[in-house]
Amino acid sequence: MRVRILAGTEVVTTTLGFGCACLFRLPSKADRRAILEAAYELGIRHFDVAPMYGLGRAEAELAPVLKHRREDITITTKIGIDPTAMARGVSRLQGPVRAVARTLPRLGEELRALGQGPSSSWVGRLLYTSAGYSAQAAGLSLARSLRALRTDYIDVFVLHDPVGHLISHAPALVAYLNHEREIGRIRCWGVAGELKDIRPVVQKLQEAVPLLEFRDDIFVRCPDVTRGTAEATITFGMLGRALPVLRKFFLQFPDERHAWNIRTGHDLGDATTLPALLLREALRRNTTGPVLFSSTRLDRVRAAVDNADRANAALAPEESKAMRELALAVSSTYPQLAVPYD
Repeated sequence: MRVRILAGTEVVTTTLGFGCACLFRLPSKADRRAILEAAYELGIRHFDVAPMYGLGRAEAELAPVLKHRREDITITTKIGIDPTAMARGVSRLQGPVRAVARTLPRLGEELRALGQGPSSSWVGRLLYTSAGYSAQAAGLSLARSLRALRTDYIDVFVLHDPVGHLISHAPALVAYLNHEREIGRIRCWGVAGELKDIRPVVQKLQEAVPLLEFRDDIFVRCPDVTRGTAEATITFGMLGRALPVLRKFFLQFPDERHAWNIRTGHDLGDATTLPALLLREALRRNTTGPVLFSSTRLDRVRAAVDNADRANAALAPEESKAMRELALAVSSTYPQLAVPYD
């Protein structure tokens, strides 16, 4: 797969990275391992994980994939949100729970919404905790992640959905992260989360943050909002909101599809077209780091890799303009999509 250098570093990643947050929708450990192995065999070399993913099991499950391949793979892991003792206990039962959730999509969606972190709901507070974002907390988290991943360095180490008031002694935290980078235990550090939430955190750190990881899709009106804030970016969420909303729009207004087929130059009725266009637009918007993709289906992983690795992977200017115009048209129908990042 095509590669790029993470801006401002010597870290080489593939343009497409695999996000492990959704991996545990597969109830079987063997199936999860198979998807990770397939992503590697198809050419993906960047994997994004966190201590909270899989109720604390994701880092350990990624570790075997790294064995004998560590120099060939780059990893992002995170600090700031950890599974509670209850979550680690529940993790032993998540296989059958997730198997039931797969047969009841609405239940699955509700469970995912309830358990997105300690601030998401009372369930989130039972399952996740935060020790804050201090130098000491970062040191303990880094040590745990190194053990779980069975490696001696992390390529990208980011603050996970940080809340400003939980960052204590920001200068000491920044000094610690820079020291770990100097001695090689991390190669780059940054801040990850919803852009509107992490911008105040970046300001509080009072230093140029080397990397930002944030959600970006065609409904975000200002993709260049990070210019001058961080050299490198990792983006995620290109499909999560945009794809179902666009499909809903064309289902609700079927006459619109023909007009937009002509405007975009693509058959938007084809099930594979919209995901491909959204991925290619994400690659156009982010040129300084990997675009994260996640799926539990091998055919979709293969399709994403094929689109990311094509000679003209990023959308052409006229195609990109048409997609932005489509996003504006859809946003006028569903005003709740407006994202005031600019």
